[in-house]
Amino acid sequence: MKLIRTAAIACAAIACVASALTAVVGAQGGAATRVPEASRRNARPKSTTPPPGITPLPVDMFTTKNFYLDRKYWADKRYQRCNTPNSLWDQNLADNPLGFWGDCNSDIPVEKIVSPLPYKTAEEHYNALMAAAKKAGGPTKHTWQTLPKWDGYYLRSGQNDSWIYGSKMQSATLIPLLTPKYQTYYVQQQYHETISNSPQWNGSFCYPEGLIRWWSGPGPSGVFQIMMNPYQVQFLSGTAGNLLRQFLIGRKHVQQVPQWFGETVAFWNGNTLVSWTANVQAWTLTHNMFEHSGALEIVETFTPDATGKKITWDATFYDPEAFVRPVHSEIVLNHNKPLDDPDTRHTYVECRTMSSIVNGPDGRPVQLTFGDPGFIDYFGRPWAQNWEEHFEKGWKKP
Repeated sequence: MKLIRTAAIACAAIACVASALTAVVGAQGGAATRVPEASRRNARPKSTTPPPGITPLPVDMFTTKNFYLDRKYWADKRYQRCNTPNSLWDQNLADNPLGFWGDCNSDIPVEKIVSPLPYKTAEEHYNALMAAAKKAGGPTKHTWQTLPKWDGYYLRSGQNDSWIYGSKMQSATLIPLLTPKYQTYYVQQQYHETISNSPQWNGSFCYPEGLIRWWSGPGPSGVFQIMMNPYQVQFLSGTAGNLLRQFLIGRKHVQQVPQWFGETVAFWNGNTLVSWTANVQAWTLTHNMFEHSGALEIVETFTPDATGKKITWDATFYDPEAFVRPVHSEIVLNHNKPLDDPDTRHTYVECRTMSSIVNGPDGRPVQLTFGDPGFIDYFGRPWAQNWEEHFEKGWKKP
């Protein structure tokens, strides 16, 4: 039995361009028949032979019959054959042989992933930053006249050196920083995107964009539009969907229901913007990366340099259900164009909505419910539901 897979939807920074990557996938016995796909970057020859000095494990992601039984190997970089999350993605691109080895000497140390700060919760962290602002006479109450002039379009830099983009960090390095449940989710995603050749990408399926997607490579397309007033700072971007965040100055959290982008409150300490995001819907980051729970909270600071053209974006992620300790990311936003640039626009992206209403057999709208064909359970890890139905039948899950 054969089926055609639409692999991805890629969107450029301002003008969205859809490109279909197709492959033939074998559905018999859970094995994929791999064919060449259009690569998103130039491919170089890869080898399935272990690098010099590397002894393969008795079983790894590419030879296992059931990855659930391999937990003792998951944190060994040889289990993913020294591949980063991004190079696992490359396993099914161009003419790359399935099971090629990555660079076993390339990695980002754990010390550069975990937060260097002593705080256990986002609230503790945010309150400490507020106390520091008050000690300095703040928090600052900006007016239209004193407000920092950040309005414009920005590009990210430094992301390839940051663990959260998955370019240089060994896939196995993140395992010890995840709780057992989220270790399983992480390996499950890597296995099925790589071995089953069944990527469940947000862009392909028009899934909602979630807050954590702001830190993904493909999510915000790398371009951010910033608009400001004394009451809020707004970030706008998007590729497969629109990513909109509002930093509400001087407010407190009031949302009672989890939000796709969470709820962000903030204050100014001089020209540094400090924020705390809570009430976040559980979701997933991106290709071969981690998932987070609804307990995720993030404290961010945005600090401009002396020119006001570069903003250091520092984020600390607190999620006691997913991480064994808080993790941290730092990226630089570089001013690229002013808001009144004559040619630059934000193109609104309209994809499938979360509506579960369809036209029934009689031509009248009906509401799909759980268990109905075509119903998507957005709150129940829909990507995993697909993998477990088609590729994990009969597997033991200790």
